[in-house]
Amino acid sequence: TAVASASVDCPTATLVLAATPDLVVDVTSDATGPIQKGHAVRYSMTVANAGSAVAHHVVVTDRLPSGVEPINLLPKMDGGSCSAVGSTEGRAAFTIICVRSALDPGASAVVTIDIRVGANRSCGPMLNHVTVSANDEPGAARANDSATHVDRVLCAPSIQLSSQGPHVARVGDHVRSVYAVTNDGEVPLHALSLRASGCVLSYRRHAGPLRPGHVWSVLCERTIGAKSSDRLAIAAQVTARTPDGTLIHDATAAGIRVIHPGLFVAVRTSMTSAHPGDVVTYTFVLRNTGDSVIRGISIVHDRLGLVGHIGALRAGGTVRLTSGGALSGVPETLLETTTATGTDLSGSPVSGRTTTSLTVLATRSGSGHAGTAFTGSDVGGAGAAAIALLAIGIVALQVGSRGRNRRLTR
Repeated sequence: TAVASASVDCPTATLVLAATPDLVVDVTSDATGPIQKGHAVRYSMTVANAGSAVAHHVVVTDRLPSGVEPINLLPKMDGGSCSAVGSTEGRAAFTIICVRSALDPGASAVVTIDIRVGANRSCGPMLNHVTVSANDEPGAARANDSATHVDRVLCAPSIQLSSQGPHVARVGDHVRSVYAVTNDGEVPLHALSLRASGCVLSYRRHAGPLRPGHVWSVLCERTIGAKSSDRLAIAAQVTARTPDGTLIHDATAAGIRVIHPGLFVAVRTSMTSAHPGDVVTYTFVLRNTGDSVIRGISIVHDRLGLVGHIGALRAGGTVRLTSGGALSGVPETLLETTTATGTDLSGSPVSGRTTTSLTVLATRSGSGHAGTAFTGSDVGGAGAAAIALLAIGIVALQVGSRGRNRRLTR
């Protein structure tokens, strides 16, 4: 505020300026170079009153860079108090607010905030912007009410090696696994080299660059031999160079279980021969002769159809099922096949099969006795019976004749 005054005796004019506050803020950190993720940093903010009047209700606001968290939720301010507002979900975002009731002309106050750089914070420049305000600071004095400090988060190199492929295989299987080399760091990589034991790699070297977020995929193949152990391990290691020539590496191992699946099925019948209409009972015995569980087993008889379904059968386990049906057809010997089919741990089919015989006899006669075919021996028997009957008739005739003769003689 300017005040002008004049008098008759002294025509000189005097301009008097009203006293006002003028706040100035500055921000620094104790980092002496690039900051590694996970490390702590201390920010120091100095607020000074360069004006000629007391500044009232001084507020310092620091919107911290994303991806950092305050170590202490109650930062410190000389002659004042602070609070932190924010969330640690996703990329952390916090705001620090410090308040002091008054700051005299020429006085200053320091705000201290300790933060930690999060693991998800992107590398490169990290800006911290701070503002200050007072209720009675005029607009013309607010040009220096903010400040920015820039630190740099270290761009760290990193490489990751992982594998995808079957964990179970059978003897004779051709196993294909894929190694994925991922640049999960923040700098390009070059001169990549992959080594693996127990399989043949499609590629062994990658000149680069492999940029951040990119993947180099390599196929690994092998055939499971008859002399392979029950547990196989395929180990691999990858190395790479960073832009400054530093060597980094990672390793992994893929385990494969070699299984020897097998199913045995046997069938017993309540009779080996029967007449049409007779009911024959079948007993099916299923045994897992392998060294691993078999799932989704179906037992099918070629005449009876589906006998049953078994969800899982452990190694060495046995299941018995019973089914039956009336026999039909012409006289003959039937060869009946029973098949059991399931799936092993590798997803491959496993089956067992057996064949049984059953004789169909001729249809029974009305008397309840079974009819038989007419054979040559039966002809001989009938002739003998006829001769015997004829002889008996002749004897009877002779006896009758003698009787009549005796009566005539009298």
